[in-house]
Amino acid sequence: MTRGGGVSVIALIAAVTATPHSAAASGFGAVRAVYDATAAALGLDGLAGQEAVAPATSVPQDPAPVAAPAAAAETPRRNINPYERDIAMTVPLNFNQRVLGEMPVVLTRDDRFMVESNGFQALIKPLLTPEAQAELAVQLTGVEQFAPEEINATGIRLDYDPDQLAVLVLRIDPTKRNVEMLFEGGRPEDPGLAPENFSAYLNTNMVVQRREQTGDVATPSVFLNGAVRYKGLVFEADVQGRENLFTGKYETERRYARLVYDQPKDFRRWYLGDLDPEQRGRQGFVEMGGVGVQRQRRRFESFRNDRLSGARQLTLQEASTVRVLRNGATVREFRLDPGQYDLSNLPLEIGSNDVQLEIRGDAGRIEQVSYSAYLDNIDLEPGDYEYGAYLGVTNDQFIGSPDYSDGDLAFTGYWRKAFVNRPGLGAGLQASERVQTLTAQTQFILDNGARLQLDGAGSNGDAGAGYAYAAAFDHFVFVGETYDTWTVAADYTSEDFATLGNPTGQNQTSWVFSGSYTHRFNVNWMSTLSGSYRMSRSDTIGDSYSISANTSYRFSPQWSADFGVELVDFGATGGFGERRDGFGFTFALVWQPRFDRRGDARYSSATNAASVNFQQYAGNHVGALGYSVNSSYSDGSGNVSGQVDYVGNRFDASLTHSAFGRDFSNITEEQVTSLRVGSSIAMAGGKVAVGRQIYDSFAIVYPHDSLGDRDVIVGDTLQGGQYISKSGALGAAVNGQLSSYVNQSVRYDVMDPPRGYNIGEGVARILPTYRSGYAIEVGSAKFVSAMGRLVGNANRPVALMSGRVRPADDPNAEPELFFTNSVGRFAVQNLEPGKKYRVELFSTPALGFEFTVPEDNEGLLDLKVLNVPLDVPE
Repeated sequence: MTRGGGVSVIALIAAVTATPHSAAASGFGAVRAVYDATAAALGLDGLAGQEAVAPATSVPQDPAPVAAPAAAAETPRRNINPYERDIAMTVPLNFNQRVLGEMPVVLTRDDRFMVESNGFQALIKPLLTPEAQAELAVQLTGVEQFAPEEINATGIRLDYDPDQLAVLVLRIDPTKRNVEMLFEGGRPEDPGLAPENFSAYLNTNMVVQRREQTGDVATPSVFLNGAVRYKGLVFEADVQGRENLFTGKYETERRYARLVYDQPKDFRRWYLGDLDPEQRGRQGFVEMGGVGVQRQRRRFESFRNDRLSGARQLTLQEASTVRVLRNGATVREFRLDPGQYDLSNLPLEIGSNDVQLEIRGDAGRIEQVSYSAYLDNIDLEPGDYEYGAYLGVTNDQFIGSPDYSDGDLAFTGYWRKAFVNRPGLGAGLQASERVQTLTAQTQFILDNGARLQLDGAGSNGDAGAGYAYAAAFDHFVFVGETYDTWTVAADYTSEDFATLGNPTGQNQTSWVFSGSYTHRFNVNWMSTLSGSYRMSRSDTIGDSYSISANTSYRFSPQWSADFGVELVDFGATGGFGERRDGFGFTFALVWQPRFDRRGDARYSSATNAASVNFQQYAGNHVGALGYSVNSSYSDGSGNVSGQVDYVGNRFDASLTHSAFGRDFSNITEEQVTSLRVGSSIAMAGGKVAVGRQIYDSFAIVYPHDSLGDRDVIVGDTLQGGQYISKSGALGAAVNGQLSSYVNQSVRYDVMDPPRGYNIGEGVARILPTYRSGYAIEVGSAKFVSAMGRLVGNANRPVALMSGRVRPADDPNAEPELFFTNSVGRFAVQNLEPGKKYRVELFSTPALGFEFTVPEDNEGLLDLKVLNVPLDVPE
């Protein structure tokens, strides 16, 4: 498998833009080595020795050559241009070891460099205050190119570094520098490609079982789920069909069917149809049919970190070393130039944050700045809030399809907000004709990493008024590799407390007390002590309690062991079979030689239960095979099972065989074999394809017509020839593992493409929305790459020459860049068969040449040696 020409030409462009210190500098050898390696990868060795010459024509030159200054400076300049001509090139602009971007420059024949004004201003503006931006704009008004000394008056000093092949910003006057963020964790990257307006997919899973004892094969069970999306509106549904084991009839059940509409900029999602309302605090769960809305920021920005809101700025008058400490621990150390800096995005810990800045200037002066920040997030980003509201009819079915015919009109909702320097708050309401419930919650962040959480609720239901409340305290102490955590909680529920999920107020437990303590001795050893006590109101079940102590130790990267003791009383007083109360111990041995392989053995004397398991996880690539073997024993009865998993290109499957018995001597009493096969069909951008199951969003990746019957592959890395999908007779390749509202990459390649064929970048950066789809084309009509060697008079190579390439019949088309390396070799991409192209050289005098791409060209055009009437100095 060989990738197309995109990477090779990128390497070539990097090579031909290199500028050595002198004609004999080692940089020339490096440039030529990079080019020769590129040519060898495309099978183009020996290109320089071919002497076929194409005709040359004179074309007008667009940019005027840069004239040499009238008088040379007294101090000799560095030799940054060994040639007796100006060299136009594109180089990065660097500041404080950061690359701001790329811009055009010209290295003059007398070793000066000229900077293109528009490109420089676009890159430097974010570093300048508005006033400094305006001053620079006035200085460069009407100036296309400038020498670095011409902007010294604006407080900006530039230099060219031939070793880095970059322009360096040596200094910006600190009074003219914009405020710089020292912690950038909360700033999202630019959004990727948006999905298609219309897409749809359907997942199918079929399960069939055979009982060994009777030989009966059950009617296959079918599980269907999928979604149809148009712009921001999604219809999603899940349906199951299976045989009723009691009646023998085949029944179809709807798990859910609903419309979903997202407003990502407002972090809001709307629902219409079958609802699964979320709850907070002491609210009860109930299925509903109706309308709902939720606001949750983390659903749409799942990788945001907690940060401090509000400006915390620092101004430095001299170059300094700044050390940032949080609660006595160093967060980060900076080496900063004079200027203004903002610490608002400093990552904080839950609780009280004492922030200290130690500033050591180059002049030796030491200063300290301190401030405090209190962070209470109630699972939210500080300052953020969330809510949910659902209105509809409750479902009165416990199993099967939702049925709202006899349900109650009801509302359930919540609101929560996190603050900085104040405790967070939450409130909730559930209401129907039968029951009304109000809930509230808050938490207090205490000193030394401690937290107190409070929950309360009151209700009015069928049985009258009821209430519930809870308090929890947790404390976390972290010291290097070790830490300690304490947690204690008390929860009380009155007998008549009711919610939508429990309208009659059936509460068999009054008080629940629980607590735990964990200590990590080092990275390999930790222990936990925990206990709980439940007070019962039931006549058949008494109070229950459990106390346990457990320790785990990792002997090596592959082996670890757990050992524990426990004392348990389930409180049963009869009618529930054999009790397993009392004292016992537990033991487990775990072996994990690598990330995808695991084995363990466990035993509990309290329950007289044991198990042995081994699993080899199947990978995500096509052809991956996984398997597992399991055996368990539970106070007499036992079972043994084995499973094999296979990942195909268009489906995945698993085969399971299980044997059960009253004990291991009768382990074959009952045996069941089960086969599951899953697949999907997807549509986006007018393309349809069959693939493996789709979990949220997907991409259909298909080849351009110019690739013929060659297959396209997609994968996470494509290393070692592995891929997750490949195109073929059943349509394009399908990547069905994309997540919503997260920038991510779809990597693709072509199996055995034509030599020199340009497949593009090999990766598409995308930003899916909920249940969205993409159609990504690999290749294009402009797939040809041309390579050759440019020589001037006396057969001397035209080295480090730049220019542009356009279709000859469209002089206004967007040009492609043209460069030659130190021996005159060049490469050009994105050419279309059957078209004539013109190359305009930025030379003195202005020259150029034309060439035609043959109609039958499959990917690579060898232009061999082209001659232009240009005097090239030795």
